[in-house]
Amino acid sequence: MIGLQFLLVISAFPWHVLQCIPVEATIKVAPEVKGRLDKLKKYPRDTYNEVIDRLTRDALEEAAEELADEDICDLEEAIAGIKAGRVYTAGELMRELEID
Repeated sequence: MIGLQFLLVISAFPWHVLQCIPVEATIKVAPEVKGRLDKLKKYPRDTYNEVIDRLTRDALEEAAEELADEDICDLEEAIAGIKAGRVYTAGELMRELEID
């Protein structure tokens, strides 16, 4: 019976809470990098963690947008090709690529 109660407690635990527990680490940065980080602070009391968090979030959002734009462009080109009749059957493609 104790094992079953333990299982129920574990399964009811909100695991996403563990993702919010901060982990501290020390990193080395060159003096010029520290200077650039200082310039990127929005407020004098901003921590380096806040600056790095903001920079990484912005970079990831920008990368996702660029990828999405590229994917959309590729899809539009493919759709235009299909509408223009530039398609191959599997057999035609295999013959053209000389695959037996």
